[in-house]
Amino acid sequence: MTTTYDDLGSLDDWLLRQAIEQAEHGISIEDQLIPQTVLRLGQPHVYLYATVIFDGEVANGGLQQFFDNSSGALAPTVRDALQEMRLPKYAATIGQIIGGFGEQFPRNQNDRMDQVDRDPRLQIMLDTGSDSIDVWSKEYILARETYARKNRLLK
Repeated sequence: MTTTYDDLGSLDDWLLRQAIEQAEHGISIEDQLIPQTVLRLGQPHVYLYATVIFDGEVANGGLQQFFDNSSGALAPTVRDALQEMRLPKYAATIGQIIGGFGEQFPRNQNDRMDQVDRDPRLQIMLDTGSDSIDVWSKEYILARETYARKNRLLK
């Protein structure tokens, strides 16, 4: 049986602890995108995990930071999660940036950073995308909460 949480904040805290524990065990997000403890609980947990990591990066330093850091390896999962959470404009923005990297999205942080440095088009997409994605918005927060409730993860 899956644990239910009082609110999205407590669920997010648990998800972030899983990321910290994975890192403490020396496992890079590039090697294992989603911690096993989260994977075992199913797709809703995976999508909420990916979006809470995305949320933290974007709130701190924008889309550029998300794609520059190792967590940028989660971009395809974040895109799918945003679509599933009924945030199609956000999903389209992330999808456009992913597409800008070419046919094979680079999972490796250094590869992504090098490609952004070499491709001014990608830099423009990141700048434009940062203007259109607001992880502090009521729309974003409510979409994540609604998704968690729909999947019976909140009380």
